[in-house]
Amino acid sequence: MNLKLAFFDVDGTLIWRKSDDGISLKSASFNHALNTVFGLNNVSYLSILGKRLYGLTDKSILKLTLIELGFSESHYYENEDRLFRAADEYFERNLKTLREFQYSPNPGVREFLNRLKEQNVRLGLVTGNIKKHSDWKMEGAGFNGYFTTGAFGEDGEDRVDIMSVALARNRDIDVSSICHFGDSPLDLSAASKLGIRCVALTKKGGGTHSREELESAGYGLVIDSWKDLDRILEYLN
Repeated sequence: MNLKLAFFDVDGTLIWRKSDDGISLKSASFNHALNTVFGLNNVSYLSILGKRLYGLTDKSILKLTLIELGFSESHYYENEDRLFRAADEYFERNLKTLREFQYSPNPGVREFLNRLKEQNVRLGLVTGNIKKHSDWKMEGAGFNGYFTTGAFGEDGEDRVDIMSVALARNRDIDVSSICHFGDSPLDLSAASKLGIRCVALTKKGGGTHSREELESAGYGLVIDSWKDLDRILEYLN
């Protein structure tokens, strides 16, 4: 298998969240930050952005939410640090009293990760989530210790920027031996721009987009399940 480094997106790729469990701690933290910094009561970025949310980074989520509400881009950048400080304060304060088990691994992904580990493939995260939120989700889904490298929401606003940081942190591995695993057209687009391979998971396997939406990117391999190992290995070889 011609693979030495595998990057993984988090939401929709590795894990899924029960939709009937109410708002997540992360979402509540961001909504609290919008209220604290901009005085926006009862504002939900989930409702405002809808499906556009999938594949976005944490920075772009807050920026686009504010733009939708009539604020300027410059207004966001002037308050970006304040927003993330307010979100972090809420997150930490409520994390102490909340044990949340809302995140579960997508079917077959743990077995796939174990197969890669057996082959001594380095595993990393490339996600729009800031690292603290990523670690929290990985712990809740039982993935502690799996991922040793990567880049996160604080490393860039654009997914290409975040992936570029992850590549820079792993310069010892040639791009021809790297693959990114995601579930959105933005994952495929970023990988294409940076010249690394990409595998994208459809809704059938727990992702966020249909096969048609993913194939419209015109790049990489689209799969319906992490159990589709033969097709993945054929692509990687």
